[in-house]
Parts: sequence; structure tokens; C-alpha cells
Amino acid sequence: MTVSHPASARVLELLRTQFTFQISVDVDNIPQGLMVARAALNAGITLVEIGTPLCKYEGVRNVVPVFRQRFPEALLLADMKTMDGGGFEARTVYEGGGNIIDFLAAAGVPSAKAVCAVRDEFRERDPELPRLAFADILLPLQGPAAVAVDVAERVVEAGIDGVGLHLQLDARRADPELWASSYLADTAQAVFERVGKVASVQVVGGLSIEQAEGLAKAGLRAFVISGNMGVADSGSRYGLPPAEITELVRTFIAKVSAAG
Repeated sequence: MTVSHPASARVLELLRTQFTFQISVDVDNIPQGLMVARAALNAGITLVEIGTPLCKYEGVRNVVPVFRQRFPEALLLADMKTMDGGGFEARTVYEGGGNIIDFLAAAGVPSAKAVCAVRDEFRERDPELPRLAFADILLPLQGPAAVAVDVAERVVEAGIDGVGLHLQLDARRADPELWASSYLADTAQAVFERVGKVASVQVVGGLSIEQAEGLAKAGLRAFVISGNMGVADSGSRYGLPPAEITELVRTFIAKVSAAG
């Protein structure tokens, strides 16, 4: 896949080839979200994800511009979990200054194409601002690995820039063994081997540092840090003091980068 928009192509190349780390800002209010984002940026995070709870509680039309104003140089991703109306929601994200919309791959190829059409429109408007589109593949809903690979190939063919292998929160809480197993890693590696040369392949799902280290050794480079901040449990640490969040994120980045 060739990206003709240089600013977007540079970001995609970074996400495909270098270690990158995204913080999930999955809180329900803007002040706490800004605090978590700043703490993670201080640790060296690559992408700030305006999480689905924040988009829904505060409203994407409100929260994306606030984050853009506060962090003018940051790469901002809005995790919309869009299942329909992809073009409409993508427009709202891009108009607010967001760089990336993340929608659900389960929405299908028509939604993927609608999102990409709006993305391309905004690329034409501004040659300097990166605009990308990611599709989240939910696991185990879209598993096993063969199914996830097929989904990834179809949305990449439709034009999206990246896929996320996302072990669902409800699923891993309902079945802790699913989280502790190699299921996410095996599926992510299968998808990476098939589409990783042209698209970013992110891994998300309450990753522990140890899990992320194993994926880094297998060649993956794009990781999402969830509310557990890399600790091997399902706890949320968004309420910690900023300095502690910074240290946890910095440790995650350092250890996973060294593993690869």
C-alpha cells in the first residue's frame, strides 16, 4: 500500500518499523484524561489514544479539540469503536484535529472504505497534518487466528493504514485464562506476518510487560498500554499520581524496546 500523503506516510512508516507505544486514556472526564496523557507523554509515549469512554462521556466534538489544544505536537488517536456511519464519525475526529480514527473491523469493508474516503479528503486539505485510519479486530469475537487474518487482509485491501488486535476487556475479565494464554500473541503474530509489511499492527488487551516483551522478540513493534500500565493484573492505575504513571509507562517502554 503506497501512501501519497507524505506526512501520513512518515507516521505509517514509523508505526510499522520502529517501536511505538500508545497510551489508552480510558477515563470518563477530560481533566483526568489530560493528566494521564501528560504523564504518558512525559514518559515518551508515541500516540495518545482518546479512549472510547472519554469520547462517549465527554463527546468527541468536545474532547478531541481540547486534547489538540493542550498537546499541539502529539499524535492523537480517537478510539471510536465505530460500527456504522464510519465516514460521519471520521469527519468529526479529523475536524477536531485528530490524526487517527480507530473503528471496528466488524463494521466491514463498506465502513472501512467510507472512513478512508474522508481520511483522503482531509489529506488533500492539509499536506502537513498526518491522517490515518485504523481498524480494531476484536478477539475472541473475530478469532481464531485464521479469521482475524482474513479480516485484516480485507480491511487493508479497503485502504486502512493499521489494524489492532484487541483482546476484549469483558472477555478477559470473564475468562482470565484467555488473557494468560498465548492466544492474543499467536493471533497478533499471524496477522503481523500477513499484513505487517504494508500496515501497522498494534496489540492491545491489558498487556503485561512480559507479554509485550515476547511479542517484541517475535518482531511486533506497536504496543498499546492499557490501564494496568504493564502490570500483570486487571487493575486500573489511572488514579495514580502523575509521577507514578510516568514511571510505569517509562518502564514499559524501556523493557519492551530492549527486548526487541
